[in-house]
Amino acid sequence: MSFWRKKRNKKTAELVEIKEHYLESFGNPTRIYKSNWFGETVSKLQEGETINLTENNFYILEFCPQKERPVWTYVTLGMSNRSMLNGLSSELIWLTDIQTNDIMELMPGLVQYPFAYNTSYDYGQTISNSEAVSSFIMNVLLIAPPVIEAEDSSELLEVFESQNKELLWLLPIHNQEKEVIKESGDFTSLFDLWEEKEIDPEFLCKLNRPSTISK
Repeated sequence: MSFWRKKRNKKTAELVEIKEHYLESFGNPTRIYKSNWFGETVSKLQEGETINLTENNFYILEFCPQKERPVWTYVTLGMSNRSMLNGLSSELIWLTDIQTNDIMELMPGLVQYPFAYNTSYDYGQTISNSEAVSSFIMNVLLIAPPVIEAEDSSELLEVFESQNKELLWLLPIHNQEKEVIKESGDFTSLFDLWEEKEIDPEFLCKLNRPSTISK
């Protein structure tokens, strides 16, 4: 079964290179969803259906844990075809300890948001969930450097660097952890605290983890 359809132009070639390194780093995708830039319904690619990297679409790929990578990986493909207001071109990655449909449903909106509202994502920013009812214990997303990929998938990050693109890690955090960032004015203070406490980055991927900050 082939999910991939290739066309020859610079943007497509860059996405193909990113896709190939996704596969090398994360294995074969268990699910692929397609969305467009207009907020229409996300659709799951069926067997025999191909990714068309030249269409005005982007994709959400799900990868199951591997032998030496015990996390579920959700990553975008196609967001970096556009530049945000701050000039950054990026893809998004979200890591969890469990498989979940919630992330597949949320990520298209997260991709569309900076372009629909003429804004940008950058390291250290936080995104708060405004919904009254949520299935997530942590309702704040920190946009962080891909720490786990720096250790496990360095070649993937080299591809992003060569294309002048960023891979932004969507990391759920508790409100108390957000306050640490707010008080210091620098998101790295939270990472410094985690390092002092010798907190494993894989622990941070747990959707239902407790706060790392004592009340």
